[in-house]
Amino acid sequence: MPLRLTALEHLLARLNLLPVPLFDTPLAPGIARVLVTACELGVFDSLSNGPLTLETLAERLQCNPQGLQLLLQLLVSAGYLRQRHERYRNSRVAQRWLTCSSPVSIAPYVIHSPDIVAIWDHLPQVVRENKQVMRMPYEEDPTRPETQAALARHYAGLASLAMALGGEIVSRVRLPRNAVRLLDVGGSHAAYSVLFCRKYPQLHATILDIQPGIEAGQRTAKQVGMTERMNFLCTDIVRDDFSIGLASSFDVALYFHIAHLLPPEINAAVLKKVAQTLKPGGVLVFVDQVTDQTHGSRLASLLVQFMALTMTTVGGTCYPFSTVKQWLEQAGLGNVRRHRLFTPGATLITAKKL
Repeated sequence: MPLRLTALEHLLARLNLLPVPLFDTPLAPGIARVLVTACELGVFDSLSNGPLTLETLAERLQCNPQGLQLLLQLLVSAGYLRQRHERYRNSRVAQRWLTCSSPVSIAPYVIHSPDIVAIWDHLPQVVRENKQVMRMPYEEDPTRPETQAALARHYAGLASLAMALGGEIVSRVRLPRNAVRLLDVGGSHAAYSVLFCRKYPQLHATILDIQPGIEAGQRTAKQVGMTERMNFLCTDIVRDDFSIGLASSFDVALYFHIAHLLPPEINAAVLKKVAQTLKPGGVLVFVDQVTDQTHGSRLASLLVQFMALTMTTVGGTCYPFSTVKQWLEQAGLGNVRRHRLFTPGATLITAKKL
């Protein structure tokens, strides 16, 4: 995707006359590698202002023209570039989602994607043993250069995805009247806090995370000019009882894409601490991949199941709505509601402090 079959190819695939598994291996991984390489080289950014010839593009990217042409032709066939009169230009998909000038660019996440693919190298062991077999990058030694590089890709990728897709979440959440304080639990890159603060000018955000995440969030705040509306507290949300110093202080708390990283008993314990930071009537906003909330969408189901299998590799998994609801109610929250999102695979759940 955006690769499209012709009508004849689609018919042959439906009739099981095409070897469809070949589209998934090795064609799909090959297209993924081509896309990552193009983003790393800056192909789409170079074409963001208009079409260019092969020679001009090769000079800008400092590439061999013949080698670059092989890459460009693959991108044309995959639907990310168009070619006309010996000039290449971005497709609509590439221009919207893969250029740094676009406010919804996910190019940093594409560049981060090989780190995710590397996790899948351990899937045979996970399938056989159903247990954690590796650690996330922020659990590694942060002084190692390779760890620092992995963390930079990790946080930049997650931030770009949040900025691209988080607008729908912000538009669906109703904050308490006169809400002024937001707590972003494990908020690291702070992109979701940025989106809420943009919509609500009176809002100030506090982001809780470990040091590498805090540094990523501070970079985001500086880039968007919101340093005065955000403060950061370095804390381990699992081990530290942050609720003591922050009790009944916040109008809204975010628990975004944290649950799938943690086992059930830890999620329950952390959410209890989060609930204690809310004022009476405060809102907790939960977003994650929820296994029974795919609404009949094959794409959503695929994304959720991929996440569940991937997170098992690093010690987490995805949960059904009933489990999430139980955590929230045990934490002293009520009016638990789930909201269907247009974004495939993600579920928005809200609850209020009683």
